[in-house]
Order: sequence, then structure tokens, then C-alpha cells
Amino acid sequence: MNIDRVAWTGLPVEVRGAVARRLGVEFVAADTPAGANCGVSAVLTLPDGHTVFVKGQRDRDPVPAADGAHQDPGWWGPTWGPLDELAQEERVNPFLPASAPRVLWRLAAAGWHLLAFEGIDGRHADYAPGSPDLPLVPAALADVARCPTPGLSLPTAWDRWGYWCDPADEPFLAGACLMHTDPAACNVLVDGARARLVDWAWPARGPAWIDPALWGMRLVSAGGHTPEQARAWAARTPGWRTATPRGVRAFTRAEARRWEEDAADGVRGAAEIAPAARAWAEVWA
Repeated sequence: MNIDRVAWTGLPVEVRGAVARRLGVEFVAADTPAGANCGVSAVLTLPDGHTVFVKGQRDRDPVPAADGAHQDPGWWGPTWGPLDELAQEERVNPFLPASAPRVLWRLAAAGWHLLAFEGIDGRHADYAPGSPDLPLVPAALADVARCPTPGLSLPTAWDRWGYWCDPADEPFLAGACLMHTDPAACNVLVDGARARLVDWAWPARGPAWIDPALWGMRLVSAGGHTPEQARAWAARTPGWRTATPRGVRAFTRAEARRWEEDAADGVRGAAEIAPAARAWAEVWA
């Protein structure tokens, strides 16, 4: 979905004041370029040099009338929105790998809800061929796959992608592993010699190979890899060993259809990603 962003200085003064009181010290706020699905996204630098990352959403808007949207709300229900994603990210945080930044606090003021995380002194991963960041990502994905599945209500892979699949493919998308579901370069921070997955707004439960499959698509769309090169990188992840040809075919085809429908609906950035998602699916066909 497209969400209107505001700068930190565009937040109501009551919100910025509540953050100042919560921190108890002066800070310098800098908006972040990532976080397309956030109402606000900023890094706060404290006097001692430590940082706090804050993301936020506005209060829930009234639910619009049905407009013929193509996807059944299913697991999420008809009122699910960005505020629910923020709450889901807070709930799943204690169950994430140690490399994931921890939630520090949450506050609500003047129609806004903010979630604060420990800051990371890192940079977004570079997915270009030959990048030294590429070998770090399989280890990060392996950390996620090894996490015990949290005792939370999470959507399954079928909840997320079943709409675009043949019903007969459901068993091939079954699994009990924790999934990030959006390993785009902007959601992977390189901190020294390790990659850290951030932005856990869309966690799900499913097979361990789906996050590597999604990473492969991102290598094509953002990194400029050929599908064959991306397939070789996906194969370096431990979870890929559990993949079946039919499962990968069904999933990558569903992901391509999803991006193509998002592009047709005018979702920001989808038109640039859809051709890569289709190319990634075709290599498995």
C-alpha cells in the first residue's frame, strides 16, 4: 500500500515533545530514506553518540468501502492496516535472532504511534554482482530459519501467497519456520562483518526456502543479477536444501503475479519490480 510520509519536523509538536520526555536528553533527528511503508521514519542521535531508530504510523483511518480489491482479506481481516503491522512488529521482536535490533519503547500521542528500536551503526546492503555484502546475507537468513517459531498468531505462507496459487499447490508452501518475507536491500543492514535483517512488519510462518527465494528475486530486481546468478546465491542458504521444484515454481509464479497486480493498481515501486519477479519465476518454469 502507498503511505504518505512526513518528515520528523512535520510531526505534531505534542509527538516530538513526548519523544523528548521519553528520552530525557537532547537529540538530533534525521529522516531516513528507507521505510516506504512508514508514516515517519527517523534516526535520533543522542549526545553520547548512541542512536535510536523510530518508525511510526498515524491512528487507524476509517475503513473505506469495498472497491473491488483483488485479494480476500483472509487472515488479516478487513480492517488490517499499517497500525496493525506496527503492533505485529512489536509482538514478534522478542523472538527474533540476536542480530535483530530490539524494541526499546512505544508511545502514542496526538494521533501517532511510534515504535523505537536500538540503533545500528550500519548501512544498507549492496546487492550488485561482486559486492562483498552478498556472502553475508545467507548467514542472516540462516539465523532466521533457526529461530524457534514464536507462539504468536502469524499468517502462513499460504495466507500470504495462496491467492495467486493453484489450490493444489498448498501443501508445497507448508512449513513451520519463521519468515521475514521482505529481504530487500533496504531491510538488510551491514554492520561490520555481518548482515542484519530489519523491518519485521510482515513476519509469517512457512518453509525455510521462501526467504531465500524472495532474496533471489531481489537480487534480480535491485542487484542487476541474471536469474541464473540469483539462483546460485539462493542455493547458498541452508533453507534452500528443503526446497522442491514444484514448490519454488508455484511460489515464484505467485510472487510475480502479486507484483504485476500491484503494478496495475499503482502501488509505488511495483512497476519496476514486476518484470524482475516475472523473470525470476520464468527461470523455474
